Amino acid sequence: MNRIVILAAAAALVALPASAQSIRISTAGKSPEQVKAEVFKAANTLCAHAVVGATFPAEEMRVCVADTVRTTLAQSSDPQLKLASR
Repeated sequence: MNRIVILAAAAALVALPASAQSIRISTAGKSPEQVKAEVFKAANTLCAHAVVGATFPAEEMRVCVADTVRTTLAQSSDPQLKLASR
């Protein structure tokens, strides 16, 4: 079974909804730790675009990544990934 996790950049940091981006990550055959690492990497990519021009980019980047990873893992149907989001 091929599972896909979809990330969306934190809406609070994106001024225009049309600016929101997404990245698809296949979870097939991966451990929860591998999926979490890929979600974290993708969140960094998305949030780097979202915080361009921010007043406090380092702080906003940290918050964006943490929120995006937590929200993405919480939306998963895999109970192990939901636990990883806590």
